[in-house]
Amino acid sequence: MHNTWWKRAALGAALVFSTFLSSPAEATVAIQLDRPQLVAMSDLVVRATVGSATSRWNEDHSQILTLTRLTVTQYLQGSGAAELVLRQFGGEVDGMVSRIAGDAHLEPGQDVVLCLRRGAGVVYLTAMAQSAWFVTSPQGAEPVATRDLSGLTLARVVDGRMQILEPVASSASESLAHLIADLAAPRRAGASR
Repeated sequence: MHNTWWKRAALGAALVFSTFLSSPAEATVAIQLDRPQLVAMSDLVVRATVGSATSRWNEDHSQILTLTRLTVTQYLQGSGAAELVLRQFGGEVDGMVSRIAGDAHLEPGQDVVLCLRRGAGVVYLTAMAQSAWFVTSPQGAEPVATRDLSGLTLARVVDGRMQILEPVASSASESLAHLIADLAAPRRAGASR
């Protein structure tokens, strides 16, 4: 009996210990949008340079928000100011960290293409990470655009039921020129906003 108690105690301790050492799986489930749907849902589509970001508590101190300055270098759809402020949930304030799985993570200095919705004095990503492409210029090559969909599980509705899709490669790149031409194409007649 004494030996059994130690085995159970050791097993219990191992389970507790492994729970604290393992990292939690995080994902946000979102409806997959094709490019025409994403553009139709967006008020603005811009190419911009990411500026400084500041995080703060919302008005009722229940969520952390991050406000990121964007310097617009090109409006592909819509028009507006040369500088926009992007509002996202998550960030770090007073030692508290909040991360939203599946949202785009922007860093100062990045060249990005974003699909945005207008808000009161701010803009929002239309569909989390699906709304952001990161632009890089490989040595001696044309610029490419890449989306990072990590933390985002995509789904679609089939016959009234949600169907989870196979994971999409987060690092698939495409020509920046092709992306811009595709996003800047006129919206289809009757497309909803």
